[in-house]
Amino acid sequence: MDGREQLAAGSGALARGEWAAARDAFQLAWSVEESPDALDGLARALWWLNDPVAALDLRARAFARLRHEGRDTEAAAVAIWLARQYRSLYRRTEIADGWLSRARSLLTGLADQGSLRGWLILAESEAEPSHLRAADRADQAVTIARQQGDSDLEIVALVRRGSCAVDGGAVSEGLSDLHEAMAAATSGEGHDVQYLGEALCTLLETAGTIGDPGMVQPWAASLVSFRSSYTFGPLLPFEATSATDLISAFCTGCCGGVYLVTGRLDEAEDQLERAVAQMSATGLRPRCLHPVADLVELRVVQGRLEEAEALLTGYDDDPDCAGPAAALDLALGRPQRAVDRLLAALDSLDQTPVRTLPVRVRLVEAALAAEDVELAEESARHVAELAAVTGTVLHGAHRDDARGRVALASGDTGATGLLRSAALAFARSRAPLPACRARLALARSLVAQDPGLAVTEARSALQALDRMGATAEADRAAAFLRELGVKGRTGPRGVGLLSRREHEVLGLVAGGLSNAEIAERLFISTKTAGHHVSNILTKLDVRSRTEAAAFALLNLPAPEGSRHR
Repeated sequence: MDGREQLAAGSGALARGEWAAARDAFQLAWSVEESPDALDGLARALWWLNDPVAALDLRARAFARLRHEGRDTEAAAVAIWLARQYRSLYRRTEIADGWLSRARSLLTGLADQGSLRGWLILAESEAEPSHLRAADRADQAVTIARQQGDSDLEIVALVRRGSCAVDGGAVSEGLSDLHEAMAAATSGEGHDVQYLGEALCTLLETAGTIGDPGMVQPWAASLVSFRSSYTFGPLLPFEATSATDLISAFCTGCCGGVYLVTGRLDEAEDQLERAVAQMSATGLRPRCLHPVADLVELRVVQGRLEEAEALLTGYDDDPDCAGPAAALDLALGRPQRAVDRLLAALDSLDQTPVRTLPVRVRLVEAALAAEDVELAEESARHVAELAAVTGTVLHGAHRDDARGRVALASGDTGATGLLRSAALAFARSRAPLPACRARLALARSLVAQDPGLAVTEARSALQALDRMGATAEADRAAAFLRELGVKGRTGPRGVGLLSRREHEVLGLVAGGLSNAEIAERLFISTKTAGHHVSNILTKLDVRSRTEAAAFALLNLPAPEGSRHR
């Protein structure tokens, strides 16, 4: 085939999602003729093959060649794409703004801007610090998309407008836009699968914002079959074969966050460590929550405070990390520092009230620890107002939990009912970690009126926390039971308390492997292997690796291949 035929073959392969075939075709086309079309096609194929660094470099080179050939309309489209990628994938604001300015200059010289004007306005919306102006620009982009019949632009502009609406408190209007965009995207109305990926990413982020992950499930289920012929490149670094896996693995921001929320802490650890490693190696940043934030939160839950503090180095001023950093402050006995950190985060979120809810929830805890009941009451009122806006069960649980904790600190007998309601609602929302916290607070509220029920609730919370591997919080529950004169943990416990990864580690300990050997076998760090061993000793209430190995030999199934020797 000649160069033109190779270009056609590459474009066809891109349309079918055959990224490797597209790469090969465009490389052959480039070897025949060094055209901007071959360069640009190769860049797009490499982007889908999860090499965004090369893709951005090649598209920048394609831009220059398009300019030299006087093809300014195509060059402007490439400049807008580069601006959006540098901002969303790398958070490199200066580079993104430079490409945006270049695109803006080119558009002024075009007689017919077509839908490119809408793409430019969309990119400006994503760059706009003012929430109101960002929402207005997204609305303009939707209008232009519909006027020009550009379905790809309409999909991404709708999700941008919907996200802005939800963040500002117009939840029903925003969700309407998001679901409309997903309907268009999953029906195949758009032309570029990248924008389907962006739509799902925004929907996932919004579901987390309003506390309703279930809203993603129907779309994710349809996407599992849809993506049988596609891989989503930088938007989906981890493979998924079910709707649940797709939700939890869609991007580096979500990969371990869902597991953390749902109490699957060992899986959260695996995914978050991979996400942070990928971020460090590539420079990529997630479109939503920073994985470092979730990993810090996990380390605090596990009681690994030194690691949490080390992870935060360089991220102290990142708003994404404010909540987990405050949790670390509280664990280290620095409540006022936690309060100050959270108040600063609220200032940065003043135009997007719905996004403040998790910060205000943690501020209730920090203010009570700092003995500022008035601030805790004020924050609890804000949580209740925001829960009324979103109307989700999870946010209702946070409302009752915040009110219950303030009532408990004030000696109000209404605390018990609020905390019981919160624990039940967290359980219905499949959020076992906050459910356990609420049950432990409930136990505290019951001490004076019904000590026996207080012990029952605290023991139930302790057992669930142990099963999840929430070591630090389980230890606090056990300490509370000891305050009541009751032993929280009784003798060696069953292997059912161990996480999946801890089962693996225990088996290797029983085989006589050192921490370094365990780390090598499981592709984890030696330090992480050591923490797993420490958690196992705590959960099984044994004193040494020898006792743990003996327990394993008595209680774990024999390894495959050893049963019939």
